[in-house]
Amino acid sequence: MALKYHVVCKKDLRKEASADAKLYHGQIRAGDRITLDELSESISALSTASEGDISVVLDGLLMLMRQNLAKGNIVELGDLGNFRMSAGSPGVEDAEAFSAAMFRKGRIVYSPGNRLIKHVRKHVHYEKQTFIEEEDPCKLPHTI
Repeated sequence: MALKYHVVCKKDLRKEASADAKLYHGQIRAGDRITLDELSESISALSTASEGDISVVLDGLLMLMRQNLAKGNIVELGDLGNFRMSAGSPGVEDAEAFSAAMFRKGRIVYSPGNRLIKHVRKHVHYEKQTFIEEEDPCKLPHTI
């Protein structure tokens, strides 16, 4: 299976580029979504565990990940990779002036495991996705 991509035109942000210069870039298109239920069904077909058993394990994993990430722990899942929390803040000139309220909304950072990275990189292929050009919807008359 190949990763689908399309080519998009973007402003050229290089220093030496003219103000109206543009470059074409490849952009990966996301495929279908695989739900937790679909994953449970697929894993069940590959093992002796039932879909219900797999769903219970995955739900438990999610609960424990939420708890540990909220504590600031790194959750290691072997070859799958690691999950950790990250949050930034604006700088202040005096350390005493800093408060925890200054942190921006936290986010979860995922770092894939080395075996996962190597396998995906080794087996990925690219396939250009073609679209039927439609008239620009912004130029069509609108009704209220």
